[in-house]
Amino acid sequence: MSWTIHWGEGEQTFAALGLCRLRRRRLNQGRDTVTFRQESATALTAPLAIEPFTTVHICKEGSTWFSGKLIGLPAFGSVEEEAGNYQIGGPWWDLENIVYQQPWSLAKDPENSESELVTAWKSHIVLGQGATGDRLTIREQLLQILDYAVDSGAALSYALPTGTLAGTFPLDECRDLSCAEAIQRVLRWAPAVRSWFDYSEEIPVLHFTDRSTAPSFFVSMAAESLQQLSIAPRPDLQLQTVAIKYERTHRAGRKVWQTLQVDRYPADGEENSPRALVLTVELEGSSSQYVTQKISTEAVALNSTLWWKRHLPALEDVENLQLLSVSRDSTLPRELLTGCISDWMSIDCESDVARATIAYEKEGIFVASQDVAVRFLATDGQTATYSRLSSYAPEEEAPEGLAQTFFESLSACPYEGVLRLVANEVPAVPMGALLQITGGQSAWASMGAEIQECEEDVDGGIAELRFGPPAHLGLKQLIQLARANRRRIAPSGTLIRLNGEGSSGKIEQPSHTASANSHSGGTVYGRIVIGQAEESGSQILLDAAAIEMAGLSLQPREEFVVENGILKRRLAIASQPYVVEEED
Repeated sequence: MSWTIHWGEGEQTFAALGLCRLRRRRLNQGRDTVTFRQESATALTAPLAIEPFTTVHICKEGSTWFSGKLIGLPAFGSVEEEAGNYQIGGPWWDLENIVYQQPWSLAKDPENSESELVTAWKSHIVLGQGATGDRLTIREQLLQILDYAVDSGAALSYALPTGTLAGTFPLDECRDLSCAEAIQRVLRWAPAVRSWFDYSEEIPVLHFTDRSTAPSFFVSMAAESLQQLSIAPRPDLQLQTVAIKYERTHRAGRKVWQTLQVDRYPADGEENSPRALVLTVELEGSSSQYVTQKISTEAVALNSTLWWKRHLPALEDVENLQLLSVSRDSTLPRELLTGCISDWMSIDCESDVARATIAYEKEGIFVASQDVAVRFLATDGQTATYSRLSSYAPEEEAPEGLAQTFFESLSACPYEGVLRLVANEVPAVPMGALLQITGGQSAWASMGAEIQECEEDVDGGIAELRFGPPAHLGLKQLIQLARANRRRIAPSGTLIRLNGEGSSGKIEQPSHTASANSHSGGTVYGRIVIGQAEESGSQILLDAAAIEMAGLSLQPREEFVVENGILKRRLAIASQPYVVEEED
């Protein structure tokens, strides 16, 4: 049997390099490894010229048997021998060492809340959500992880036929997962699926095999190659009922409530039985926020003296207030007293000015004419509390039929054990197949045991298989399923990833607020009393009503006077000269 090793431009046979103890270990959802030893007198001083992380191909009779990177090179020596042990890690090693990231929408200017958004890659991820917010199936999420890994340098290809893994799963928000961890986290929701590598191609191909479509690998109890068998049924892991309880917390403004949706299979199964799997999965509930604004308004009463007194505090203690003329700019019927008006309230408003000419009496002074004005916000809104939905995020949908998927994957009585095959050449074992043993107990011939690990010793012609429940779920499958779910929380970053804002959205600021100010124009006094207004007191009385001649006005006027023989001028309050016609 010809075995060769290739790296870079180099190619040598195992015999020419003194290589021996070739072993290969393959795992379901784990890293495949190959180890071999170089035994020579120069193993310590002159090891193989393979640099760490160099891609290495091992071929059997010219066909690729394994491909991976050099990840271990321990050496040892003694007085009797020198040896170098080499470890080659399969392509799953690449998945373990590449951190999975997803695109997020972030503000280009971190100091500007209105900044445009740019795309940035983050290791904060939401498994099950696409870049545009669409819901991903298990297959679609696996494809995105694998595409990212290959683009990042993973030396593998993959095969995921259309129509496989079509179910959805709860959104899973997490941070800093390797691509391998992300794959395992997604496949927790598909316990019947196993992954394995086909090394016959130039680039290893990662396959995902569902139990329902996996081929069978038959081993006869009478076969000479069968050297050891340890097998045991595990009815304790067989499920009778699966109940998945989807818990949601909903929010509408300040109101918070919870709902529970139960997915049970079979529909009449008992949840409180010893072999029931009950999982509580927290999903994102609906979230709605409202913006509210309370306003109070009052009718604009231009012909009411009380309305004018309220707007002009100086008029509160006057007497005999009269409105000689009134007018205003707007035709809207009310004015805003308290609160704010925003565009979303769908009511009209505009700045308004009311004007009036008034007359009144105050402390013995009669004001015959005074122009006043009041500025305020006119509106057609009424006293009320207005509200509007400002943001809404729907509840996260529960996956369909997930309880049935778990039940069908775990309802059959599983078998676990170890099987050893020995021959002149190491027997070929297909990792994607289900083990069936013929010639023994009748149940073994159709048990469909899942091969979880295969360790091959090429020099000894030995293939040792471990079969049974999925290794990534642990031996106590029911407990591990629950543990895997305990640390999962409802995602909070699904909307932030898409729009950079989250569910709260933007806060709308009010555009119009209540305002009022007054203005007094020129005042015309009808009667002014200076001094004591009582009848017994001295006083100066200016009363326009006492001027009986039409058209006369008293005002400061310049006149000539002679004082001590000198012509001078002075100002006096007087009317313009007039002639009194004598009666006949």
